[in-house]
This record gives sequence, structure tokens and C-alpha cells, in this order.
Amino acid sequence: MMTRSQSDMSFIKTSSILRGLIISLIILLASSAFLGVIISLTNIASNSVNTILFALNYLALFIGGLVSSYSAQNNGWLNGGLVGLIYMAVIILLGSLWTPITISLGLVARVVIGFVVSALGGMIGINAV
Repeated sequence: MMTRSQSDMSFIKTSSILRGLIISLIILLASSAFLGVIISLTNIASNSVNTILFALNYLALFIGGLVSSYSAQNNGWLNGGLVGLIYMAVIILLGSLWTPITISLGLVARVVIGFVVSALGGMIGINAV
């Protein structure tokens, strides 16, 4: 039988991962809406918009990983990284509503980068005061 202290040290904290995922999605939604307003008011090139969206996406992942690991208080890279994997799965599934999913090296690379960025946020978040 596990004592309370042993069960508190589980590797994955589902509530923390969910918290990080929700924060990431809120950040992405808010920043995308803000970017939409900026685009409608200015003449930004489509290349710039894609670059900005990628940067906002990974910033949201980093913050989500940070929040998740800070909340979990252990295994920052794992809890943060799982936020990244779940987040990327949600984004890919939502994107498949408009265009079919094509599994490519680029897609796999984005998922891996998402995991790494979120895990990095998790490593930093675990050490935050």
C-alpha cells in the first residue's frame, strides 16, 4: 500500500498537464486573435504571418510546459513534454477539419520541436520559485 508521500511523487500529474494545456490553448487563441486584428489593420506579408504564428505557437507551448511543471512540482521535462505532445495532437486534429492530414517529415519535426520546447519550459518551470 502506498503512503500519501509516495503517491504524491507519481511521474505524471494529469491535472497539471491539463492546466498547462488549457493555458497554452488560451495563449494561442488570444495571440491569434490579436494577430488577426494586426493583420487586418496593416499590410503584413503572408510569409511573416506564418513565421509569427509558428513563434506564437511555440511560445504558448513553452509557457504551457512551464505552468504544468510548476504545478506538478516534479518531473518537469515529462509533464511539460506531455503538454507539448497533447497540444500538438489537438492542433493537428483541429487543422484536419479544414485540410486532410498528411504525415510528413515536416509534421513530425514540428511535433518533436513542440515536445522539446514544452519540455524545456517544464525544466525551467520545475526550478521556478
